[in-house]
Formats: sequence, C-alpha cells, structure tokens
Amino acid sequence: MTGREAGEERPKAGSCEVALVQCPGWGRDCPPYAIAALSAYLRAREIGVRGFDLNNALYHGVPETYRKLWDDKDYYVFWENPSRIAQLVGENPALVDRSVRDILDSGARVVGFTTHTTSFLLSLELARRVKKEDPSRVVVFGGPQCSRAQAGRHFVKEPCVDAVCLLEGEEVLVDVVRQVRRRGSLDGPIPGVLMRVDDRPVDAGDRPLLEDMDGLPIPDYSDFAEGIVGKKYRQPERLEIFDSRGCVRQCHFCSEWQFWRRFRSMSGDRIFREMTLQMSRYPGVDYFYFIGSLLNGDMRALSRLCDLILENGVKVRFAGQAIVRPDMDRDFLRKLARAGCEWLGVGIESGSERVLKNMNKHFTVANAEQVLKDAHEAGIGLQINILFGPPTETREDFQETLSFLRRVRPNIDTVLASQSFTVVDKGTMLNTHPEKFGITGVDHHLFWESEDGS
Repeated sequence: MTGREAGEERPKAGSCEVALVQCPGWGRDCPPYAIAALSAYLRAREIGVRGFDLNNALYHGVPETYRKLWDDKDYYVFWENPSRIAQLVGENPALVDRSVRDILDSGARVVGFTTHTTSFLLSLELARRVKKEDPSRVVVFGGPQCSRAQAGRHFVKEPCVDAVCLLEGEEVLVDVVRQVRRRGSLDGPIPGVLMRVDDRPVDAGDRPLLEDMDGLPIPDYSDFAEGIVGKKYRQPERLEIFDSRGCVRQCHFCSEWQFWRRFRSMSGDRIFREMTLQMSRYPGVDYFYFIGSLLNGDMRALSRLCDLILENGVKVRFAGQAIVRPDMDRDFLRKLARAGCEWLGVGIESGSERVLKNMNKHFTVANAEQVLKDAHEAGIGLQINILFGPPTETREDFQETLSFLRRVRPNIDTVLASQSFTVVDKGTMLNTHPEKFGITGVDHHLFWESEDGS
C-alpha cells in the first residue's frame, strides 16, 4: 500500500493532507491514542498529517467553572445534550472560532473527527463550521459512534459529513486521501465507508480487518509533545496502549465487541517495544493504560510482556480492564504485579450464578472470588463492575450480588456500579433477541421492561 497509484497528485514535501481532530468531551488523562496511531500509520505511507486535541485545548481555554465537565465523569450527560453544547459554544465563541481556524489553516483537504457518544455533538458543530468556511474540505467521521449499530447511518445524512468510517480507520483514510488527490473530492465507493451519492447514503460494505497488529507503526505523539512535556494533561506520566482489538468473549449486554468484530492482539514483544520506545521519547512517561477491551485476552502475550519487563529491569507501571479467567492464577498475578501492574478493572457484573450464565460471562462466582483474592494479595488494586437490573435478574439474584460484595469487600478498592438499570445497546443479544430474556420495549436503550411486568 506504500506505492503511489496512477493519477494521484504528488503532495508537496511537508504538506498537510489530513487533519485528525479529537473534540470534547473526552478524557484528558493523556493525548488521544487514536490520533497518534492514525498519524503514524498515514505518515508511514507518505501522507502529511496534523493532529488536533481540541478536547484538551478547550479545557485549558474555558472559564474555570466549565472545567468540572471534564474533571467529573458523571457530567457525561452534558456532552450528549444539544442545548448544553449550544450553550458551551455560545459562551466561548473565540475558542471555537480559533479551533476551526486552526484546522483550516493546516491546509488539510481531509478533516477526520474521531467520535464517541460524548464527543459527536461538538464534532458535528465544528464540522458544520469547517464546511461553511470551505465546502471543498472533505469531512470524515470515524470512531465507535460511527458503527452501523450506533450513529453511522445518522451521520451520513448530515450535510457537513462526506464519509463515515464504519470500522477500522487506517486503510479507509489511505483510500480517502488517494481519491482526494485524484479528483479533489470523493469520487467513488470505498469499502468500509458510508458516503452520500446524489444525496443518498451508499454503503460499500465492510473491508477486511487488519490482521497483523505487530505490523502497526508505533503511535506518533509528536503533535502533542508540547502538552506532554509541559504537563498539560491530567496524568503527565501516562500514555495509552491499544494492545488488542475486540474481545475473546461476547457478553449479552456488551456492544463494544461489535465495532472490532473479532479479537486480535499484539505480541508481548510488540507491546514491550512500544512501551520502551515511548519512554525513551518522553522521559517523564512511565505509566501505560491498556485501552483495549481487556488486557488479558491473550495470556501468552501478557506473560511474555511481563517476562521482558522483568528480564530487562524496566521500571514501568501499567493498568487496564480484565476478565475473570481461571488460568489467571495466583502465580500469574504475582508476576503481573512484579512487572508493574498496579490496577485492574474487572467485569464481574453479578454475584448470581444464574445471571452470570444468562449474560454469557463464562466464569463462576467461585472463579471471581478466587481471582480477586489472588490479585489483592499480589498487591494489585481492583475495581469491579456491577450491573444493576440485568434482564432475568430477580430480587433473590440481587441479594446474591449484595452477599458477594460483602464477601469480596476486603479484596477490592472500588465498585463501579451502573448509573442506571442495565442499558440495552443496539446490536447486543439483549437487543436482537429480547424474547430470550423476557423483555420488551428494547427500541429505547433505557426504557425496556420485562414482558410480565415483574
């Protein structure tokens, strides 16, 4: 894919062809991994890129009273409320105008926004302003919010959005750039993309998933180096690692696996290389958060990473989400802690054996208790996730969960309880086969109910 195709206009050396943008609201623990990873991928293919972390820039630019919206994650509903976003934009016009001007001044013909449930409203606002100033700019939306099961079909109807990347963005962006080089605009279907043709959405279908995770270039944070060195992020010692895509399990309430389709993982050697290279580039960094769905999906890769850290005497700390699995035993957890694992967020969800089975969790209550005990004794901090009101749960099941929490309380630090009844996300088993769980009204993710009214 590195060769130039016939008809492509050769860009000037050092020119910016793509602007990659992260809008609020998003975490500001460290720079956005997605932009750093995509930047590295495109630059390896001789495509000029400029990354914009408008999420962090706006945090530092807004009045102090607004910063709670980033600092307290319980304000996530603010970012999903159109009237609140309009208020934020209206009260900070200079900041928003400057953000748009910076994107335009980059000269990028392609402007890509990475979207999530909390960032898509501001992304749409900026996209509208970019297109108003220069209708020839090609706006591409990507990220988890763009899947078919989420808002992809909605986004493609927006006049300010030219294309929607449905799954992985690396090769999609390469194809978009090549079309824009040839014609100055999008001129034909691209696999993995929704686009408008004659004001009608056209879905070109999926493209093959990237298989070689080890072959991906090391993420390039150079556009955010000033913020890293200047400690403009909440955790200046932190960077992230996207060690795997997908999940080895498909819990019936979970929608995250849909975006990545199938589990794929980097090897322990590749993860180690990324850690040590970023630490050499940014000497203040010594902490990595694994942002894949789980860091223990490939136990061989995780074990190899720990061995390399210990053999080379690297002083590093790391954390991430994990599943309960019996092969994550006491000896393994002790090695994990010696290698620098400080914290795990574990998806428990329920203390009822029946509910665990109905939610396709693939472990027993006894498995969960043993893993939590062994991890705690190894010195690893623990947070457990608990669902409230999953379909089929009875009062007796919930009492079992409360009893479970009392038993494991000495071994855990925090409980991440669902902020509402269990959400029925689009595309999940709960959503596509509600009759198996005795529920109805699943067209709304919050206001479903049991068929018998219980």
